[in-house]
Formats: sequence, structure tokens, C-alpha cells
Amino acid sequence: MSFFTVGEYYRETYQIESVESFFGGEWAVASSRGERFYLQYTPLAKPAPPRAIQQYLSLDQKEIVPYLQVYSEERSLVFIRPYIPFRERLHERAARGPVDEDQVFHWVKSLAPVEHVLKEKPLRMYTLLHPSNIGVTEEGELKVIACGVEGRTLPEPIYDWGNLMLMLLTGKVSEEPFQRVPADAGLSKPLGKAVHKSFNRHVGYVISQIDSYLKKRDSKGLLDQLFKKGEQDDSSTIRPKTVEDGGRTIEKSERHPTIPPTPPSSVLQQRLEQARQAKLKEEAERRAQEEAERRKAEHRAQEEAEHREAERRAQEEAERREAERRAQEEVERREAERRAQEEVERREAERRAQEEVERREAERRAQEEVERREAERRAQEEVERREAERRAQEEVERREAERRAQEEAERRKAERRSQEEAERRKAEHRAQEEAERREAERRAQEEVERQEAEHRAQEEAERREAERRSQEEAERRKAERRAQEEAERREAEHRAQEEAERREAEHRAQEEAERREAERRAQEEVELREAERRAQIEAERREAERRAQEEVELREAEHRAQEEAERREAEHRAQEEAELREAEQHTRPESISREKERVVAAAPVVNGLEAERREHDKLAGQLEEYVRHVFNRQG
Repeated sequence: MSFFTVGEYYRETYQIESVESFFGGEWAVASSRGERFYLQYTPLAKPAPPRAIQQYLSLDQKEIVPYLQVYSEERSLVFIRPYIPFRERLHERAARGPVDEDQVFHWVKSLAPVEHVLKEKPLRMYTLLHPSNIGVTEEGELKVIACGVEGRTLPEPIYDWGNLMLMLLTGKVSEEPFQRVPADAGLSKPLGKAVHKSFNRHVGYVISQIDSYLKKRDSKGLLDQLFKKGEQDDSSTIRPKTVEDGGRTIEKSERHPTIPPTPPSSVLQQRLEQARQAKLKEEAERRAQEEAERRKAEHRAQEEAEHREAERRAQEEAERREAERRAQEEVERREAERRAQEEVERREAERRAQEEVERREAERRAQEEVERREAERRAQEEVERREAERRAQEEVERREAERRAQEEAERRKAERRSQEEAERRKAEHRAQEEAERREAERRAQEEVERQEAEHRAQEEAERREAERRSQEEAERRKAERRAQEEAERREAEHRAQEEAERREAEHRAQEEAERREAERRAQEEVELREAERRAQIEAERREAERRAQEEVELREAEHRAQEEAERREAEHRAQEEAELREAEQHTRPESISREKERVVAAAPVVNGLEAERREHDKLAGQLEEYVRHVFNRQG
């Protein structure tokens, strides 16, 4: 079944005018928007990678018909080529009869750069060296029609330079390649040998065989001409001379001036003179003829040079116009690609904006969850802190009550100091041991609470690390899913792009306006959400600062209340000390020394309370630093 059909459209753009079979594919002439194009259908042996298509588009060799566009079909490629009117193709020329060997050699040498260019490509390429694949333009230049990629396109490169020359020299075009020169080819032996050596050879070797053949052919003709001219000269100026040398007879040519013989008679002399005049006249005519031929050859050479110069200039002008046309088409193609790329980027930006909105929403929810858990943790810590402060306050009150009771006992014992001195010292000793025991219990309790707090902090850090890892795993899976969706989307866009390119030109202005409006709205939406997020972050930061400030003020108030209690306690002690001293003024001198011993014994208790207050201030400072660090990290 034919791929192209006359009268139908390919991709709704190119109307087919004519179709012919072409090396397993098809070669068609089509028109689009008032211009004509060549369309080439080429089957594939393997799928062609994108870089193979890019190689076709990058081919820039004047002997090859350019590739404007490449479309991928099912197990095939369709090439869009510029229309170049051919005077004829080489198989049509060969059908009229054998081509002159000089013309064939000239064509082979002019096509040599094509093989060099194709073999140097990253994916090696080839051309079909068949007369049907080569056209002759109106200017007499050769153009290669089809090129292939080795291992990818069909047919395989089964024709070589030997086949091309043999078909042109014999005028017999065959679809099957020749393996050797046929016996009935009608070629001379040296020419047949040169063609035979060109089978399955690269172009450099083939050209060397051509040059070798031409050198032998031209040198042989030159020797024949010189030998013929030398015989003519010898007939008038050289005569043989026989010399005997050792019994051998050797003939030598010896040039002598013409010696006028002795005229036997006037008739003989007249005949000799007429013969000499006739000979001189013939010689003069021959020289005049040679001069005329030389001048005619020079004139022809001059005309040929001028003709070649005119052809070169016309070729340069044609190449310049072709280059300008290609440059214009390249600009238009790049403009279309740029617009398509902008459309793809716009869609990608919209998708990324949507994903960014979803990501920010997820981050906001995660942030709210973290803040809620942080608030619960802070509330729990606040409850525990207040409970610890309450216990510490109760402990202080209990110790204060014990101290007052002890002082009361001491005051009463002071009245009965003579009989209860031993019991007082024993009670003081027990009270001090009790105070030390309770201080040790309090420190142990504080150490247990500190370890418990560290354990909770460690658990919280591990929980957050686990949440972070799970979130990273979810983000990685989401990224993989997005990559998969992106690959599928790009494949779908690639399939739809060819159809969209045709319709894109009609709706470009409207879509551009809608795109800009959508981008503006999306930008405004993004800016609005960004402003809301920043406002929310600022509000959270201020709330955190306010809470931290309240916490600091609360601790400062507690610290001041504690200092006020200590100050009142000190005043009370001073008052009791004054009363005690007033009572001691009426007692014995030894009671003074005993009272001093009691004060010295009570000093560790006072020092213990002072150390406890300092430890409390240190813990409060550490808690305040931890709260500030947490809020700074959230901000």
C-alpha cells in the first residue's frame, strides 16, 4: 500500500502532486502555501534516536539536497526537502547510452566530499551510489537525493563506486549490484581494470585508481604523437648511416644539412626545385594550420574559462540565495521552536506554581501540627515547672517552719539552758542531719528530674528525626511520581506537538494574551500568599517573643518575690538575734560561747539555702535560653 497518495494531504499541510517508488520507500513532489517540496518516505530497520534526526537536519553539504524537517512515523521517517528542479537524473542519462569516461570521472570526483562528510558523523551515514539517487540541476551540478544512517534506515548501502561507474560507462542501469565487470561491458582493458578495482573501495582509493588510469592513458597518447612527429622530421632531415662495429651492423640517424646535388640537367634541377618549393609550401601550410589550431585551442580555453567563471558566479549567487533562504527558514523554524518552548515553559511554570501552592499548603499544615505539638509540650513543661516550683516552695515553707520551731525550741532551751543543754545539742545535731538528708534527697530528686527532662528531649529529637525522614521519603516518592508524570506528559506533548504546531499559529495571539493574564494572576496570587505567609510568620514570631517576654517577666517576678522573702527572713533573723543578745546579757558568759557555737552550726543551713537559690536561678536561665533557641529556629 502506498504511503503517499496523489491529491491527498500529508499532515494537513503538503498536498501530494506526484509519487514514485524510491529504494523501498517513496519519493513525492508536494506543494504547500504556494511552494513546492520533495517528500521522502524511508522505512527503518531500527528506531531512529533523536540525535540521528538531528544529524539529518544539520547536514550542510552543497552536493546533498537539504533536509528541512523530519517526521517520525511508525517504523519509518518522512523527510521534507526543498524542491530543486532537476534537468535529469543519472539513470535517465544512462538510458540514452554510455556516458563519456571523462564526464564519469569528473562526476565521481565532484561527489567525493559527500562520502567524507557522511562518514565523519557521530552516527555513521551513507549514500546510495546509484544513478537513480543522483540528479543533475539546470546548472549541470550533481545533487545526492537520499542518505541513510548505518544500521537504522533501509535499504542497506549495497551499491559502491564501482557499480556507479560501471552503470554510467555502459549505459546499463541495474537494481541488483554488480560484483565484477561483465565480459560484454565493452570497456577497454585498462578502463575495465580500473573499474574492477573500484568495487567495495572507499572514495580515496577509487580516485587514486582514476588518476592512475588517466595518467597512463594521457602519457601513451603523448608518446604516440611525439613518435609520429619524429618520423615526419626524420624523413626530411635524418638519414640512416650504417656502421660496422666488431662484425655488427648498426644503423644511426645522423642529421646533415641538405647538400644540393650536382644537377645532371636543367629538367632534373627544375623538378627538384618544384619538389622543394612544394615541400616548403606544405611545411608553411602545416605550420599555419598548427598556429590556427593553437589559437583556436587558446580561444576555446579562454571561452571555457569564462564559461566556468560565469558558472562559478552563478553557482555562488545560487548558493548565496539558497543560504539566505535557509537562513530565513532557520529563523522561522527557531521562532516557531521558541514559541513552542515558551508555551511548554508557561505550562511548566503553571504546573510548578500549582505544586508550589500545594507544597506550601502542606508545609503550613505541617507547621501548624508542629506548633500544636510544641504548644502541648510547652504547656506540659509549664505544668511540670510550676509543680516543681510548688514543691520547692512547700519544701522552703516546711524548712522555714522547722527552722522556726527549732528557734522556738532553742529560745525555750535558753531559758532552761542549764538542764537542757545536752538535749539542745542533740536536737541541733539531729536537725542538721535531717537538713543534710533532705538536701541530699532534694538534689537527687533534681538530678532525676534533669535526667527525665534530657530523656524526654532525646525522645522528642528522635521523634522529630523520624518525622523528618518519613517526610523526606514521602517527598522522594512524590518527586519520583512527578518525574514519571513529567516523562508521560512530555511523551504526550511530543505526540500532540506536531498537531499543535499547525493550530498554534492561528491562536497564538489569543493564547499569548491569556497566558500573560494567567501569569499575572498567578504572580499576584503567589505574591498574596507570600505576603500572607510572611505576615503569619511575623505574627508567630511576635507571639513567641511576647510569650518569651511574659516568661521572663514571670521568672523575674518570682525571683523578686523570693528575694523579698529572703530579705524578710534576714530581717526576722536579725530581730531574733537582737532579742537573743538582749537575753544573753542577763546570762552567764559561757552561754555566750554556746550561742556562738549554735550560730556557727546554723551557718551551713543558711549557706545551703543560698546555694539552692543560685541553682534555681541557673536552671531558670537555661530554660529561658532553650525557649529563645526554639523560637529563633521556628522563625
